[in-house]
Amino acid sequence: RRIMTKPCFHDFDRHNCGYVSRNQFAQGLSYLGLESTEAEREAINAMYGDAKGINYHVFFKDLDPVLSEPRKYERNLSEMVQYIKFRETGTERLLKKDGCKTVEAVIEKIKETVMKRRIRLLEFFKDYDKLKSGRILKSNFKRALDLSGLNLTVDEIDLLAKRYQSDQDSVFYHHFNDEIESIFTVKELEKSPTAQVVQYKIMPAWLKNNLSKPIQEVYNSAMEHLARFVKTRRMQLYPMFEDYDKCRNGTVTYSQFRRVLSILSLIADEVEFHALEKQYKSQRRWNERLQLFGVLQ
Repeated sequence: RRIMTKPCFHDFDRHNCGYVSRNQFAQGLSYLGLESTEAEREAINAMYGDAKGINYHVFFKDLDPVLSEPRKYERNLSEMVQYIKFRETGTERLLKKDGCKTVEAVIEKIKETVMKRRIRLLEFFKDYDKLKSGRILKSNFKRALDLSGLNLTVDEIDLLAKRYQSDQDSVFYHHFNDEIESIFTVKELEKSPTAQVVQYKIMPAWLKNNLSKPIQEVYNSAMEHLARFVKTRRMQLYPMFEDYDKCRNGTVTYSQFRRVLSILSLIADEVEFHALEKQYKSQRRWNERLQLFGVLQ
C-alpha cells in the first residue's frame, strides 16, 4: 500500500523529539488503518516505550528499513586508505627492486623514459617552488619524482638528490630538469646559432648487456657462424621470428628463439644458446624475452 507513516505521527510530535504518547500512537495506527490488538500494543509499548513515550522513529525504522548509502566523505576516506596502502606496498616493492648503481645510469634511464613517454618533469616540481627560486625541499623532490611515474627506486632517487643538492635540505630541480630536457633541445640555443645540435637517440637495450670475456668469445664465434650461414644460403631470418611476435614489439621468448634456430639447424651447442640469450635478453611486462632487432642486425 506504500503508506506514508511518519507524517501522521509527526503531527502529534509538536516538539520534534521523536516521541508520542501511547494513546497518540494507538490513534495514529488506527488512522493509518493498521489495526492492532491490545496485546500487540502492549508488546510495542514494551519494545519501543520508555518514560517519554513511544519512540516512533525507531519503530518505523524497524518496520520499513531503508538502505542508506554511505556518505561521500566515508567512501572517499576508504578509497584514500586503500590508495595509501597501495603506495606503501609500492614503496616496499621499490626498496627490494634492483636499480642503477651510478647517478649517470639513473639520468640515462630517466632520459629514455621521458623520451618515450614525452613527460614534462617541470610540471611536477614547480608547484612545490612557491618562491620560484629553482630549489625545493629534498622531501618534495622525492615526492615529485614519485608522482611523475618514472618508477625509480629509493636508492636511485637518493643518488639524484645528492647529485643536485644545494644545501642540507634543498635540491636544485632546475639543474636536474635542464639535464633531462637536453634530449629535446639545447638551453639558450638562440645565443649560439652556429652550434651543432646532436639528436638524442635511445640506446637499444641489448647493447647495455655486458658479457664476461669467456661468454663474449663464445658469442662472437656464434655470430660469425650465423653470419656465414645466412650469407651463403641468402636466407631471411626475420619472417621466421615474426610469426611468433604477435604484438610486433620486436621480441620473442627464449623457447621461441631456440625453436627457430633449432628448426634451421643453425646452433646446436647449449653454450652458444646461452651466450646469445645473455646478449639479447630484454624485459617486457616482467617476462624475459629476446630482442629480434639486435639478433638480426
